[in-house]
Amino acid sequence: MKNMIKEKNVKIPLYVTVYETICQWLKEGKYKPGDKLPGENILAEQFKVSRGTLRQAMLLLQEDGLIGNHQGKGNIVLSNQDLESNGLEKVGNPIIDFCVRPIDRITTTIGFQPATRKHQEVLKLKPSSIVAVIDITYYSQNAPVGFAMVYMPHEILDKGEVDLENTDSVYDFYARLLSSGNLYSDTRLRIVHARERLAGILEIPENDPLLIMEEELYTEYDIPVLSHKMYMGADLYEICLKRKSK
Repeated sequence: MKNMIKEKNVKIPLYVTVYETICQWLKEGKYKPGDKLPGENILAEQFKVSRGTLRQAMLLLQEDGLIGNHQGKGNIVLSNQDLESNGLEKVGNPIIDFCVRPIDRITTTIGFQPATRKHQEVLKLKPSSIVAVIDITYYSQNAPVGFAMVYMPHEILDKGEVDLENTDSVYDFYARLLSSGNLYSDTRLRIVHARERLAGILEIPENDPLLIMEEELYTEYDIPVLSHKMYMGADLYEICLKRKSK
């Protein structure tokens, strides 16, 4: 298979923006467990989105166990416990979740390559497997604030019926995976100094400190879904952890 490279500015999907805004409402206590959210028509008008887009956001909230839809009663807040911690204990996108600035633009580059030995090992792939390589740069106020390298088995994209010619479709699938609530991860954090390539991508001086998160995501049946490496400028992120003694 020939490498296919596509680059495109990708806006965060509207339903993800709606989802994150409502999550923030719940975290702040605007709506408490047992409260009813405003009706779909009201919310769609408030967010200036279609009802179809709003329903996608509602489905994500339902999958996270944060709201329930009761016939004749609408969407009821079930819990905000997960949001109160809002830390690394929950699988998500740390570049979006923990950046002190709002992410307002994303640039995505997509290609394909044979699986390396490392990918064969961590993603449990055959030597003949093809891996999708997705490079994502996150921007805030026209400045790059985060960079991710994502490696995903081609078969995962096929099963997801993703349009591989459309970078919006690929990023949307990746975003839905991270917010699905059905994955667990093996995660590693470390601090490194920015080398030439990353310094250029993030527009920072060489040797500036970077926080790297490396992780593999798995389904509840231990099936690898993806491996990604995220680079974050140390001065732009605040990461929360909830810990307790045994």
